[in-house]
Amino acid sequence: MKTFQSILDALIKWDTKSAQALFKRWRRNQARRRSWPAPEQIHDDFYRGVTNIHEMRAFFEQAERSPDFAGNIPESFDGFCYVCNREVAFLIDADSVRQSNNWRETMKCPGCGLINRWRSSIHVFEALIQPVEEDNIYLTEAVTPLFEAISERHPNCAGSEYLADEPPGTEVKLHSGLIRNEDVTRLTFPEASFEAVLSFDVLEHVPDFRQALAEFYRVLVPGGQALISVPFTFLDQTVTRAELDPEGNIRHLQEPIYHGDPLSGDGVLCYYEFGLDFLEELRKAGFQEAFLLCFTSLELGYFGEHVMFVGRKKTWN
Repeated sequence: MKTFQSILDALIKWDTKSAQALFKRWRRNQARRRSWPAPEQIHDDFYRGVTNIHEMRAFFEQAERSPDFAGNIPESFDGFCYVCNREVAFLIDADSVRQSNNWRETMKCPGCGLINRWRSSIHVFEALIQPVEEDNIYLTEAVTPLFEAISERHPNCAGSEYLADEPPGTEVKLHSGLIRNEDVTRLTFPEASFEAVLSFDVLEHVPDFRQALAEFYRVLVPGGQALISVPFTFLDQTVTRAELDPEGNIRHLQEPIYHGDPLSGDGVLCYYEFGLDFLEELRKAGFQEAFLLCFTSLELGYFGEHVMFVGRKKTWN
């Protein structure tokens, strides 16, 4: 096992401090793996673990997903910001909600500046994984307010962006700073580097998302977990909107959809809208356990129906 080999290597070099730290990390992750709650045992005030569409729909049918404003959407809504740990008036982009009925991209906290999906992603991550200060975390973004917020709370958080013309694993000057460049389908991190891999609204833009899942599994330690949010169909089957032909050219199978891109004003193509079969893709990538988290909360400003996939790595490859 690579962890024990690393400990042995440190001892051979008389680096007892590193050996002790590695052993402590191994024991912590083993204990964490043994204490994982089963999906059906995850039931907090705002989120629940589920394994099928029926359980998901039952959760959202019973929950208050958004208030009834009777068409008169206000400029703000009083609630509690988990990130700021205080009561705030969340700012609402009413025009955007009227046009798309999408609450995930609004409900901005005037304190931390984070919108609905960013605040809820941090909350779910910390509630489910309960990271400690020593945990190594990988986030598949690096120039967003979400990365800034997570890295402030967790000092060992690594983030990256994808720049096709730059070598993977290198530091690239971007936005007046140095950003790590990574292709999620061929990460340059060593095996078992992270306690958690976080990927929020990224994999729908990756043509070979299956290889990305395999990479997430590889870089996780046993006892590590991946949290992944993607556009979800609330159906069993994934919808493929576009694909690459053998020459690498894009072939559109549906009307093209482009999402906002922090690196470009042109947007980035959406290749997939995922269904429940994404759970099976996680298992094929190696994850011994895979399930969904559903969450929503009026008090916390998590309006709408939020879904996040969880993959747990229990053993070595």
